[in-house]
Order: sequence, then structure tokens, then C-alpha cells
Amino acid sequence: MNRKIFKALVCAVLCIMMLSSSVATICANADGTHGFYMTCDAGVTKEKSDGFMIDFYSDSSEALATYWSNANWSMYTIESMKQLGYKNITGGGAYAGLQLCYHNEDKKGIMSMWRYEYLDRKTGEKKYLYADALYGTTTTYDNEGSGTSCVMPYNWQNDQWYRELLYCWEDEETGYTFIGTWFYDYEAEEWTLFAYYNTYLVDSYIKGDIGQFLENFVESYRETYRSFRYRNVYFLPNGEKDWVSSPTVYLRSDGNPKAMGEAKLGVSEDKSYVWASVDGKSEVDTDEKLELTVTLKQDKTPTLGEPAIEELKGNGNKISWKMTKSSTPQLSYKIVVTDESGKEIAAKSGTRPEVTSVSLDDLSGKEYKCTLTVTDVFGKETTSTYTTEGFVEGGNTTSPSKDDPASEESAPAPTENEQVSTPASENEKDDGKDQSGKISLPVVIGIVAAAVVVCAGVVAAVVIVKKKKNV
Repeated sequence: MNRKIFKALVCAVLCIMMLSSSVATICANADGTHGFYMTCDAGVTKEKSDGFMIDFYSDSSEALATYWSNANWSMYTIESMKQLGYKNITGGGAYAGLQLCYHNEDKKGIMSMWRYEYLDRKTGEKKYLYADALYGTTTTYDNEGSGTSCVMPYNWQNDQWYRELLYCWEDEETGYTFIGTWFYDYEAEEWTLFAYYNTYLVDSYIKGDIGQFLENFVESYRETYRSFRYRNVYFLPNGEKDWVSSPTVYLRSDGNPKAMGEAKLGVSEDKSYVWASVDGKSEVDTDEKLELTVTLKQDKTPTLGEPAIEELKGNGNKISWKMTKSSTPQLSYKIVVTDESGKEIAAKSGTRPEVTSVSLDDLSGKEYKCTLTVTDVFGKETTSTYTTEGFVEGGNTTSPSKDDPASEESAPAPTENEQVSTPASENEKDDGKDQSGKISLPVVIGIVAAAVVVCAGVVAAVVIVKKKKNV
């Protein structure tokens, strides 16, 4: 082939590749409508938190392909590096929130954990650490990072408030740090456990501030109205029991010139909530970044509610229970089973919020008392007891005999030097017979003894008479 023709072909191929790359870049940056980002200040916990709560509201019922991420966070990993040999660990991060997908009834919750990358301290081998969802349907993803995700139906509604709770704890069975998210429906007054993960980290907690965002995740749905409101921001400091208020938030729009629509943000007149919206149909296009820092008016401590057990029952070796609809979320349980003397015959406990029944050994056919203690995610306890039908506290007593109706209570056994006497009633004649009309045993013994004495006397008299005759 002619060298000049060959160079021309190579140049043409390179130009096509560059053009394709440019088009792909433009498409990748065509972000639909504007997004928003918010930051909640964890300074009140010195950026070490075991829990986070925030209230969410949206009035954009037609906002298909929208993701409201109510919590974006990272986990503390230093102790895991020391104790588990995760050398040079990087990555991680997580987010949880609500979605409206591809039709108005396609409403979901979401909780996702990015994977970690690290070097095995012993072998130097590069490895990946994926969090494992123990409650929730898990999928893996490889988009803007890799990890595991729970995206499941949650029938949340527009134009009403919800609370999202993020909480992490140490599992008593494995020793790993678990983390989960719950939703509270203010209208129904009901908590729902959505998902929780084993992070495979130890002595971990939520590190740093926690963020929120709103995004349009399918560009073809960009021409719509999207909105959110946030209020009641609280953190739980690592290792402590009391939640603390963190009312100052920072909110901004993305200021992306490639996105479309009019972006707005602000705070309510009473300063109880911050809000943001974008109208993808508006002729006004907000290309500049909008920013707002505001301190919301909220209580110093959150209203938390109480745990309450509705039902506790046993069936063979199985113990099961049910929390009331309005109960705060269960975090852990403890079951102690005792016999009639108060001796413990079985016990079981766990830090598993979804567990509401357990199997214990050797309960079938036994009379017992079961005591259940449930601790909620806010550290509050409630206790309930269950006893089998024939259980008698302190031990079973002997029932009165059908042949002895007057004996309504069983008398204590006499001591070694003590005689038992049964007084006769005023109308009762001491005729040596018992209440059934039969001769009593003591009378029989007396008659026999008298007979023996009489016989002995007769024998003695006969002997004396014989002696006299011989004389």
C-alpha cells in the first residue's frame, strides 16, 4: 500500500476515535436537570457518630427517575487495619434514601455500601472487602465505584413527612460493626426496618459529616419538577446514649451549565425546615451555583417514642414475640427461661433487629416461665413474661383428695418430737371412728394392745394356780 494512503487512513481512524470520545464526554456530562447537595454538621459529635436522623418531605409526585439520598457517609477503618490486617485500605462510603423510579407507584428505598480495597498484611495480596446485607435483597453494582446495594419497594408517599434513621452497632455474635437504616412514617406512626449490613469492620462508626443530595438519574426524564424539604437533624455521639441536635446545615445547587431548569432553595418562614426545588420545564435556566447556610429551629433532643411488646408466646421449643405497630425499632433481645423453682433452664440473646422468634433446647413437655427483654435502637428497654398453662411459681402443690373433701389444705409434716392432733368439732362425738365411719388406726392399735395385756394377765394367773396345786 502507498505510504501516503496508509498515513491518511490512520489519521482518519484517529479523528473518528477522537470525535467519538468527544461525543461520549458530552453525553456523559449532559446531566438532565440541576441537582442539590446538603451537608449536616457532625461537629457536635467530634465527627464520631453511632447514629443519624433526619426528616424528609417531597411534594414532587411526578418526579420520575429521581433519587433523594438522605444520608451519605463514610466509616471509620483505623481499628480494622490494626486488628484485621487491612493494610492501606481505601474506598468505602455509603448512601441511603428514597427513590421514585419509572412510574408513580414505583417507589423504593435504597441503601448502598461501596467496597473497600486493601492489601493483605500477611501476603501483600490486593483484596476487596464487600459489605454483606443481612436483612434486605442484595445486588452488586459497578457504576461510579463498586459495591453492594439494597434497592427494594417502600411505599412512601408525597406530601407527608418521613424520618430516616441510620444506626450502627457491634454485633454480639460476630464482633463486627453492623449498620442499618429505618424509616418512620409520621402519618401511620410506624417504624420500618429497611436494611442492615455486616460491614466486616471492627470498632467502627460513622466518620465525619453526613450529606444529602437530589439527582435525576435518567436524562430523558429531565423535564419535570423535583423538590425536597429537610428538618430535625440529630446525631448520636459514638459510645454515648443521648442524641444531640445539629441544626446548622449547608445547602447548594450544582451550578452545572450543562443541566437545565430553574433551581431554587430557601428556608421556611418559621425556620423549621430547609427546602430546594428545580423545574425542568421552566424557560429559566439557572447556571450559577446557589448556596445557603441556615440554622434550623428544632428541639435540643428528639422525640423518640417507646418500645412495646404486643405478644409473647411459646410453642414447644419455640419462643416468639411481636412488637406493637407504634413501637420503636427493636435492636436486641434477651430471653431467659426458668422452671418453677426459679432455676434458669435456657437463655438466648442477640443484636438482630429482625429476629422475633428463637428455638431453645429441651422445653417440650416442661412447665416454665419465659422473660423477654427487648432493647430498641434508642437504648430503651421493655420486658414481657410468658408462662406455660400448668406453671406454678415456687413449685407444684398436692391437690386435695377426692376421698378426703374436708382436707382443703395440706398440713406441714410433723417433726420428729411432735404429735399431730385433730380437734373434734363442737357437734362431733369422739367415738373412735374417722369421718368415713370406719374405726381409725389409733383405736385399732389400742384394742390390740389391751388384748395383749389381758392375755398376759390370764397366762400369769394360770401359772400361779398350777404352782399352788403343786405345793
